Amino acid sequence: MNETSSVDIQNVRSRLQDTGPGSAKRTAAARVLSLLDAFAQRGEPLTLTEIARRADLSLTTTHRLAHEVLDWGGLEMDEEGRYRLSRKILKLASASTEDLRIRELALPHLVDLQRRTGLTVNLSVREGDEVMYLEALRAHPNYTGQNRMGGRLPLHVTATGQLLLAFADPSFQEDYLSRPLKRYTEFTPSRPEEIRERMAAARRDGFLRIDGALAPGAGSMAAPVPDALGAVDVAVGAIYARVHPEPHGLKDLLLATARRIARARVERPVLDPRTIAFNRSHAGLV
Repeated sequence: MNETSSVDIQNVRSRLQDTGPGSAKRTAAARVLSLLDAFAQRGEPLTLTEIARRADLSLTTTHRLAHEVLDWGGLEMDEEGRYRLSRKILKLASASTEDLRIRELALPHLVDLQRRTGLTVNLSVREGDEVMYLEALRAHPNYTGQNRMGGRLPLHVTATGQLLLAFADPSFQEDYLSRPLKRYTEFTPSRPEEIRERMAAARRDGFLRIDGALAPGAGSMAAPVPDALGAVDVAVGAIYARVHPEPHGLKDLLLATARRIARARVERPVLDPRTIAFNRSHAGLV
């Protein structure tokens, strides 16, 4: 039975749910916002059933709202019939969010780094217990993993994540390290003592490297991007194949990119969105 049939079967139940006493306090706008918020938990495409569960909506209501938002242009549908946020949502968000302002400031420098190295490069922030990618310029355009704009991963499995953890509040660090840490490969750091040592080295050296933590054949390196007061809340990173364990000049290029982005944050220039679009298009990234 497909999801459309399931929607029809649940019509009576969903109408009762949508008009019941609890839903009377939930306006139509609140339901749409709940639907959009369902995508904030991860960032991957979702089925109607997954959206309904995360948004706490009936399947019929989810189907109706999803198609209304789809018609408006706020959602896109992939070849498997799953939904994802569209660029229209990102454009609306970029008008007001600090994270996307930082992304715009950093993008020309990320484009330059990607051109020089030929590697996947990214710009990241910490979002709770996860690292979130504000931007990811990929060496392979068909990549579908979490290292993409809006993607999230646990802090301890990526170079940018560990680096941001290293500069987080010590009480948060200890809270994070007190929990069981998921291992993705035999190389994933999961012992608190090991991660503490890595964090201390990152604060001392100004960069962090980790190999094979998420995928056995991949390594990553990250550098901090401090704000005007010196607080590190952003990191720039690059991912490489471990068959080349010492990417030539990568550390210096990464550090130089981080310094340029940090200067741009302090200077706070007003960027023309047409310049950003040109940079991405000229680099073949759109």
